[in-house]
Amino acid sequence: MAIGDGLIDPYNEWDYGSVMYQFGLIDEQQLERVNLQSLLARTAIELKQYLLAYAIFGNLIELFYTEKTGLNDIYNYLLTQLPATFGYYVPWVTASENRRKIHVGHERHNDGVEVDIALANDIMQSIVGKVAEIANNNYKILIYNGLLDVIIASSLTMDWIDKLQWKYADELRNAERKIWKVKDDDIEVAGYIKQAHSFYVAVVRNAGHMVPADQPRAAFDLIDRFISA
Repeated sequence: MAIGDGLIDPYNEWDYGSVMYQFGLIDEQQLERVNLQSLLARTAIELKQYLLAYAIFGNLIELFYTEKTGLNDIYNYLLTQLPATFGYYVPWVTASENRRKIHVGHERHNDGVEVDIALANDIMQSIVGKVAEIANNNYKILIYNGLLDVIIASSLTMDWIDKLQWKYADELRNAERKIWKVKDDDIEVAGYIKQAHSFYVAVVRNAGHMVPADQPRAAFDLIDRFISA
């Protein structure tokens, strides 16, 4: 199982204040506001008011972030706007000759909004127990993050991994973090990897939330290494 920049345990991942502040995206006053929103969201999750928690999440990510930073891309803090390339696939998948190839018939292309609405009550619920169950049954797991991601920053991912209840948790916590290059003679460092038994944690440099789009060569190499291990 491979999960890239995943929202697994919203309660423990809700630390956007420190992420935005450490990235230099907000100041101390704005940090106080984000921390208050984080407290409200965590309280809502504790009370199982998941729709309320998701509404707070949406307000913070979609409104506050853009208003205070001037940036419209929450997935990569180096970018102001989402790359135009993210929309290039739509004309391709909706073209009649390609519809036949991918067997979608006359189904209308959906941008995901309807799915998002349908899952609104689920998104703020933790699935960390399911990850722990998979890990404890010795299945291979890869958790990876792009270092430029804001919405699921690497530090937020580590917040839940460090609390994961599985049999080799201490070994993973104490494992050596190794420098990773796609090729040994590459000048550029692709990222960093640590491992305990069949559990791998990786961060990818020069990539945001959409790791395969930002760094396709590194993303392919990472998955290839994981499958081949």
